[in-house]
Amino acid sequence: MDLILVQPPYMIALACIYIASVLKDKDTTSWFEELHVDMNIVKNISMEILDFYETYKVDPQRGLSDEKISPIMNKLPAKA
Repeated sequence: MDLILVQPPYMIALACIYIASVLKDKDTTSWFEELHVDMNIVKNISMEILDFYETYKVDPQRGLSDEKISPIMNKLPAKA
């Protein structure tokens, strides 16, 4: 995954926070607005992270289960 070479660490961290907020049904819209970040970039990074987990999920015992990844993927908008 070349994401760490393309995006700054703080954007990857924000994408992880976004994924967690979607998973926990927390509204973080105003929080992200205060940070003045481009949500399209955050969502695209989130999709790349989740695509990575979906693609390289080899062992369900060690990785995230479909029960955890599917709801997240369904809640996130399509890649812009």
